[in-house]
Amino acid sequence: MSTPSTPAPEPEEAGDEGGRRDFDEEFARIVDAEGIAPRPEIRSAPTPESADAPEDPAAPEDPEDPEDEVLLGDFEPPDPDLPQASDYAVWSWTALIGGVLLALLAAVLDSIPTWAGALGGIAAVGGLVALIARVPPDRSDPTDGAQV
Repeated sequence: MSTPSTPAPEPEEAGDEGGRRDFDEEFARIVDAEGIAPRPEIRSAPTPESADAPEDPAAPEDPEDPEDEVLLGDFEPPDPDLPQASDYAVWSWTALIGGVLLALLAAVLDSIPTWAGALGGIAAVGGLVALIARVPPDRSDPTDGAQV
């Protein structure tokens, strides 16, 4: 035995005669409820009349937003301390990437002999094996994640 389900009534929304909501009024209501006062220097969106009007060429343009200065202050992020790459790692990456490129070029171009493509494939596999061999077998760092 099933009961007929009735659709839930839709909430009434404030809006104009077309049923559209006025988002500016809704935002102002939310801001007032939170007790936040809008800043006076915030300008509203340009109207079609003001968009057609020429801008004042004598008005200075402020390239930096003063809000950025308040948020960031004099903070300058430090340069990351990257470890120096070993010669072994550089040669391994070179063999991997260069081998793949050589194999692709030998497959696409007729001017490169096929033995060069095979050499590129062997170099790519060798570079990959060398990079995998460098991975330590155990983690010496007991933490899980990044350090801040």
